[in-house]
Amino acid sequence: MMQQLIDALHTEQCSLVVLHEGQQRIFRGRGVRRLYNLMNNEPELFFRAKIAAKAIGRTAARMMVQGDVSEVYADYISQQAYDTLQDANIKTTYDKKVDHQQFLKLWEQLGELDQENK
Repeated sequence: MMQQLIDALHTEQCSLVVLHEGQQRIFRGRGVRRLYNLMNNEPELFFRAKIAAKAIGRTAARMMVQGDVSEVYADYISQQAYDTLQDANIKTTYDKKVDHQQFLKLWEQLGELDQENK
């Protein structure tokens, strides 16, 4: 099932794919901001959900723990995010794990981090 989410993440060129209660939803735009808005407006979407995302940092990982996500895949994941998810016993797979500095550079390339917020 997770492979279908990963395939959708890449073929749909989106930032986030969520599978909740058999319903798959695709989200475009800035990933962490989208995740934050969803957590505030539709928190039930994450309960026992599976998630595939382009990039997951510590803040996104914390939201996923808070939402009680069951499984996560990331193209890129920061070491801090990985540790956060592991500490919560959330099954986590990824393509590349990077340190915090590399993740900030990646986040900037994805348009998530403005130059002034560095």
